[in-house]
Amino acid sequence: MPVILSAPHGGALRPGEIPDRTYGTTVTDLNTGDLARAVDSALVRLTGRHAHVVIVHLHRVKLDANREIGEGAQGDAEAELAWREFHGFMADAKNALAQRFSGGLYLDLHGHGHAIQRLELGYLLAPEDLRLPDDSLDSRPAFEVASSIRTVSVRSPLSFADLLRGPSSLGAMLEAEGFPAVPSDSTPDPGGAEYFAGGYNTEVHGCRSGGQICAVQIESNRVGVRDTEENRARFASSLARVIDRYLELHYGIDITP
Repeated sequence: MPVILSAPHGGALRPGEIPDRTYGTTVTDLNTGDLARAVDSALVRLTGRHAHVVIVHLHRVKLDANREIGEGAQGDAEAELAWREFHGFMADAKNALAQRFSGGLYLDLHGHGHAIQRLELGYLLAPEDLRLPDDSLDSRPAFEVASSIRTVSVRSPLSFADLLRGPSSLGAMLEAEGFPAVPSDSTPDPGGAEYFAGGYNTEVHGCRSGGQICAVQIESNRVGVRDTEENRARFASSLARVIDRYLELHYGIDITP
């Protein structure tokens, strides 16, 4: 299907031949690899089709595939090989998707440890950008151009602000499933709270620089989403339904049989 899922920070392997990274974040994202598998399984149950799934098994202390290669691998040849393999698999998935579909959705799955238990949806827009009113976001094309949903926004009859946080936005759909999210129609910006706006993968593998595959970084809260197998399955089923509706509404693609 025209969906790519990745989990670059959920690995647990710490091979001795790869030295530990000495700078940058090294904390792992608990259970995000399992979460990616659960979402794919939920999509199969719903649609009969798999997503493209790319998971890093190395611990983040050894490799950060969501950073440029200098910070992510820090000069080690084995880590650099793993970094290139991850992004090579991402390129393969994008090429396979592009051969069959006119557009696609890439979700980069992460986990945050912030105090507020909600999903943080990263579109490469800073908190101060999201605090602007809708008319400011819509009247200044620079925000749409800088976002990770640039292409689908241009194609959509909705305004950029509506696609970002309106009633049919990804955040609003997730909230309708019972999972608080920002940005959404009820929570248009993170306020003064901590918030992840998206990272390297969202930028290089999304449509910010062109192409038909747009990206969103999903930073998931631990409690109620990642903490137990039951909660991961519940969230995965909800996200699968949201992906189905989102693709049909904003891409004109029906993935259900």
